[in-house]
This record gives sequence, C-alpha cells and structure tokens, in this order.
Amino acid sequence: MASMSNIESAIIPRMPRRLLHCAAALLLASVPGFSQSSAPATAAPFAISPESRDAARQIIGDSTLNGKVYAYDRDLADLIGPRLTGSSNYMHAVEWTMQQLKESGLANVHTEMWTIPATWEPQSPAVGRIEKPVAHPLHIYSLGWSPSTPAQGVEGEVVYVTSFLPEKLEAQGPKLAGKVALIDSASFGEKPSLGQILSGLDKLRSFSPLALVTTGTANGGESQSALGFSGKIAAVPQAQIGLEDSLLIKRLLERGSVTLQFTLTNAIRTQVQIPTVIGEIPGSALPDEVVIVGAHLDSWHPGTGAQDNGTGVASVLEVARAIKALPSAPRRTIRFMLFGGEEQGLLGSTAYVRQHLADLAKIDAVLVTDTGSEPAKGWYVMGRDDEKDAVGALKPLLSGLGADGVSTDVSFVFQTDHAAFDVLGVPSLVLWNDMDKYNPLHHKASDTFDSVVEKDLVQDAVVTAVTAYAIADGEGSFAPHISPAEMQSMLKKADHLDDYNFLKSAGVLP
Repeated sequence: MASMSNIESAIIPRMPRRLLHCAAALLLASVPGFSQSSAPATAAPFAISPESRDAARQIIGDSTLNGKVYAYDRDLADLIGPRLTGSSNYMHAVEWTMQQLKESGLANVHTEMWTIPATWEPQSPAVGRIEKPVAHPLHIYSLGWSPSTPAQGVEGEVVYVTSFLPEKLEAQGPKLAGKVALIDSASFGEKPSLGQILSGLDKLRSFSPLALVTTGTANGGESQSALGFSGKIAAVPQAQIGLEDSLLIKRLLERGSVTLQFTLTNAIRTQVQIPTVIGEIPGSALPDEVVIVGAHLDSWHPGTGAQDNGTGVASVLEVARAIKALPSAPRRTIRFMLFGGEEQGLLGSTAYVRQHLADLAKIDAVLVTDTGSEPAKGWYVMGRDDEKDAVGALKPLLSGLGADGVSTDVSFVFQTDHAAFDVLGVPSLVLWNDMDKYNPLHHKASDTFDSVVEKDLVQDAVVTAVTAYAIADGEGSFAPHISPAEMQSMLKKADHLDDYNFLKSAGVLP
C-alpha cells in the first residue's frame, strides 16, 4: 500500500495518498449462494496452538539470522528493475519469483492468467514546452495508460480547471472543448471524496478537451500514476508537468492566453494475458482451508519499485521460505500469491476473486503486505471488530517484535490487493507500519533499493511469517465471513459507501 492514490498522486501530490486503485467490490449481495453460513464451519474460537509458539521461535531465529528478504528485494529491484504490468521486466519477475518459490520447496508453483485491456510503456521520453506567450521548456511526463499523441504532438490553449464542484465544472465546460485542461490540487478543493474525483474527471472528459495535464511534484519531479483504474487506454493524451511549470502557467494565465505543445510516444498492446504467481504449502490437517499471503509484483517505472512493492514481494518469498523450512506444515494450506495490475486498479487480485468465487468460503484469511519497509506495528483490520479480537490473540507472538498493534483505520479499505476479498466478507489483514519515509518516494525515481533498511524489512517479514503461520495453524478459524448487510454497514460507518456505490454504478465492481 502506498500513501497516495494512483489518481491523487498524479493530481494532488501534497495530499495524503491514494485513492482506490479501485478494483474491488462489495459484490456479496450478487454472489449466488454466498452467505455468512458458507464460511468454514467450526465451533472453536481462534486460538494460538502450542505448535505455533514453537514455530514462531524458529521463524524469528531463522529469518533474523539466515533470512533472504533483503537479498530478494535487492535482486528484484537492481537486477530486474521497474515492472510495469505486462512489460518484459514484469514477465522476467514472474519467472524469477516462481524460481525462488520452487527453490524453497513449495508445491503447486504455477501461474493463473487474466486479461488486461491494454499494456502501456513509454517508448521515448515525453517532450513539451510553453509556446505562448513565452518560450519555456516543460518538465513533462506521460501519465500511465495515456495514448500517444500524433507524431507532431498536440498544441492547444490552456484552460485551468478551477473547481470540480459539479455546478462550477458545468459552467466552465464550454471553454474546455479542444483545449488543454490543466488540473492541480486546488481544482478538487479540500479532502475530495473518491466519487468526487472520478465523477469530476468523467465530467471533464465529456467536454472533449484536447488533452489533460496534471500537476506533479516540486523540482520538476515525476510522480507516476494513471487517471483511471480499468487498465484501458485513456481517450485523450494525459500528461503530468512539474509543480513549478504549473505555477508558471497559472501566473501567465492571469495575463492572457497560454499555449502548450507536447509529444507523447507510448508502446501499447491490447488484450494481453497477465500471469499471477502462485505457490503453496499444503496444510497438514485441513488442506482445503486456505490462508493467502500476497503482494503485488508490478510497479511504476521512474524508480525500480524497491519499496512499492518490492518489499512486499520479498516478504512473501521470505515467508514462504521460512515456513517451508519448519519441521512440519501448519494445519491449513498457505497460498502465496503475487498479483499484477495492482497499480492500474487492483486488477489481478480482483480477477482472481472473480475466477474463484466458489472457493472464497474456504479462505480463512488474506494477509497483504504493501506498506513499505518501515517497522511493522501490527495489522490493519479495516474496521472489523471481530478481526481486532482475533489479532489480539496473536499478542503473545508479536509483542516481542513490537508489532502487536491493531489499527481500525479504514482509509485504505480500497487501496491494495486485500480489497476484492475484504468486500466479499473474507477476513483480511494489511501490514500496518508508518509510511513517513515511504510517501515521499512513492511512484517516483527515488523508489530504489537505497531506501530500504535491512533490519526493518527483516522485521516486517518476520511479523508476516509469524502471523501467517499462527492463523494457518490456529485452533478454530481466524474470523467469520461476514454478510453483505454487515459489509455495507461497515462501509457506511467508514464513510466509504458512496465511493462503493459510485464504483459499482461505473461498472468497475464485479
């Protein structure tokens, strides 16, 4: 998980991060036969087994002294590099991670395919300039999943979008046709909701602008992202310029008209098959019940994705290695998963859920790590009190690691690969750590291995491994699957029901 939404990071670099990569959904009501009663039947409450305590001690010792998590992340970031979904680097990462899982002795190592509407990669750097009233080069970058411009580029007058409030955007709309629409944080006002952002963008596009230009970070910096979450190529060219460029354009607009010219050249393929990497440690007593440990394999390209989400990938690999090295497997199966398309809208994890709706009742819990490598404090439970109590049972194992905390913050309810499972009532946890060092480098050129602190990443992996083993080996299921009404009530209480309703009406949710 990162600190700014994909769309917000393109538009509002000074706001806390990220909007839904919104690809999951509260579909429970429409899943035939799925209800709270379809969860694994067990009368026993979740409790830590004596075997889990012994396993935790072995995991902590082995991963601390012999673990590979730091080396995994280094090799992924330095030797493979950025991993745009469907790119050659992404496919290299798929083969590499499968090999690591096989070397650790996992069973059933394979891939499952899903289809993304389009893949996207810059073919050459974007170039652009202010042409009138002064000649001035721009720090400019193509936003993700933008079409290329014509070879000669696009040229047009700039209209600054002053507000996304419906009535103000409607009044400004006639001025946008055939023009370059400039957007910055002020365009959205204070603390806009997801629905306001997405509906505003849709409304803006309906006025047929020539192109959209968003505002990036200071010092001409790039904060890569996309203005959508479907994996489809945008209808018009979409670029990002540095903060100082945007401020200059706004000052020039106070004096008169401003004309921009820019060229974007991107390589695009349509209807591409994308692999999700999967490997398992079969359960010793309840192999049909499953605990998922997952992260997203894809990244943006300005840096090498060492933090977002190389640290998560490395942790999944290390958890698999450490648990497989134990003398005996836990009672339930642990399934290790590396998803693609997370940065374009949780596409890979949502595709997996859609393909396995009939199997959701057998999933005891989903653990996701996507919050960088600062020391883990515990787990996000996304507002579920029953999960809070269950995580509390892990305190004897996690307190010595400084990670026995529970966060009920629901800001990230739609922001990483747990979401498609979570909104269908499957108990889900996301690793909780501070992100103050992570946020400034998220989606930027500074997301490289230099930023990763070994001891902190080791602790993250150990916390994840101990938690995963304890849940998989627990006496009784971790937490119940909840009903559609309970989930909607939780989303309403968390002030996210409107976002859900908007996403569903837009046809994004399954």
